[in-house]
Amino acid sequence: MKNMNWAAMLGCALAAIPAIAQPNTPFVFNVANSASYGGNIAQGSLFVLYGVSLGPTGLVQASSFPLPAQLGGTAVAVTSGSAPGSSMVACPMVYSSAGAVAAILPSNVLPGSAMLTLTYNGVSTPFPLSVNVVASAVGLYSLGSSGLGPGIFTAADNSVKTFAATAQSGDIVTAWATGLGPVSGPDDVVPSTFPNFSGVEAFVGTQPANVIYAGRSGCCVGVDQISFEIPAGVTGCYVPVAVRSGGTFSNFVSIAVANGGGPCSDTAPTVPVGIMNKAMAGQPVKAAALAAGPVSVLQGLGFNERLYLADTLSKLLRVKVSPEDLAKLLRAEQTHNRRALTRAMFKYAAAWKKLSPAAKAAVQAALNSKQEGAVAGFGQFGTPAVLAEALGGLFPSEGTCATLPTETYLWTSPRIGLDAGSSLTLSGPAGLWTLAPAKPGLYQVLFSSTPQGPNLPLGTYSIIGAGGRDLKAFSVTLNVAGSVVWTNKAAITSVDRSQPLTVTWSDTATPGYVVVGGYAFWDTGRFGGFVCTEDASIGSFTIPSFILSLVPAATGGMFISPHPLSHQVTIPGVDLAYFMDGSNDSRSVAYH
Repeated sequence: MKNMNWAAMLGCALAAIPAIAQPNTPFVFNVANSASYGGNIAQGSLFVLYGVSLGPTGLVQASSFPLPAQLGGTAVAVTSGSAPGSSMVACPMVYSSAGAVAAILPSNVLPGSAMLTLTYNGVSTPFPLSVNVVASAVGLYSLGSSGLGPGIFTAADNSVKTFAATAQSGDIVTAWATGLGPVSGPDDVVPSTFPNFSGVEAFVGTQPANVIYAGRSGCCVGVDQISFEIPAGVTGCYVPVAVRSGGTFSNFVSIAVANGGGPCSDTAPTVPVGIMNKAMAGQPVKAAALAAGPVSVLQGLGFNERLYLADTLSKLLRVKVSPEDLAKLLRAEQTHNRRALTRAMFKYAAAWKKLSPAAKAAVQAALNSKQEGAVAGFGQFGTPAVLAEALGGLFPSEGTCATLPTETYLWTSPRIGLDAGSSLTLSGPAGLWTLAPAKPGLYQVLFSSTPQGPNLPLGTYSIIGAGGRDLKAFSVTLNVAGSVVWTNKAAITSVDRSQPLTVTWSDTATPGYVVVGGYAFWDTGRFGGFVCTEDASIGSFTIPSFILSLVPAATGGMFISPHPLSHQVTIPGVDLAYFMDGSNDSRSVAYH
């Protein structure tokens, strides 16, 4: 086991605590695993509550063991079970502030639904917050405290692995985490014994790793360590790492691995190390992402098709379509759920019956996720690590796969939108279009005619901006020289998530890299998915079964596309900018 200073491990998370004005009554917005920010809270784990008036204006942190039941005037209690006489149990406190509070969920809290109540200076939250308590829900800590990107991994000498001081094959490293499960002793002191948690698996890149120890740390309460060996044949600055315990996966973070343990390098396009280091140092990062292609791809960059479709469908149906109904229609169309589509259209049945065949076809076309458009986003990130880590998590090193984050995206993360002008102009084989502002720093257009996708017509595309309050005039180009063709697509109609899956392709473009991905939606509207990176010239990739298991058993999709970070461009005043070809070869598949 290895020791690590508690404050050093949690420092990034504490630095991100917002300074929120304090109303009279404490109010909790959210509760989450303190490492992954997932919603399930494991017995004996360290969790965080976010809100307003939760504690004192300045941060107060526990400085000794046993941890107190009250800190800075703040106390958190949990009630589990529905039986008469169920009592509240105090949660040991780690830190308290106005905007965020951290505590340990006692190991003896029963799995299932539980209620949290926070009290500050004698005033309690107006209503308890419901949480789902589980036996195990591992979260891996990341250096930027977003649950994505470079994770906190230490060597035998307690040094942290970085881009410059990397791990190498055969090294034993320790991941810092929380949520492995309960302990038999008290939760407010460091455990007196350190038994291994059974059945804990670690995955590095696409390979399982030899786990040596998985249990509580010797430094801190509620904090776990998973020590494992780096498998052979793994290299890259953003090699994904994940842990599976109790049948569930942790968040994916990355570790830098290089032959000989020197500075890392990547062949496939990834976030430049210099930009990531700047983000990790807390320096503001200005970034831009410009893309053209199917709307289904552009949505990941913040494209809002509802701005167009609500008005379009209202005109076609000649009745007002509400935003809520539009969301249901889009989800049903994207998941190919005809039953859900019928339910969503029920209130518009009379208007539908009155339409001509041509008008009905127009409605279907409007809902078609293969419609194309363009988007351009410009932002300065107040928490810059979110930008860099989101990209690093989405697009891992060559020959590896990572999960698709479900909540953190490039242009929906905390940011300051940058004004690039009143509008932008796109020209090329798809036509001449004007990208209008959708919100500060985000410009978009939906192509109202051809092309119909999924591939952009070949040729050179340009986006020109005259400049605005924050950015000077610029002009960037993208050459679409060919398309990626999924050659065994016809044979993949269903996916057995318990078995590896090989996909093959041919690439008529210039040499480069591709991403292979898949996704499906839960009934709740959340989705699970993955993305893998590979050299286009190899022509095939085998997706491991542990990656496929991240996708829910439902109808979803798979795709192969050019690597989105393949074409870096220069925009004056912007640290990092890409012009992305959103073309892809995709299909609907059933995961089981």
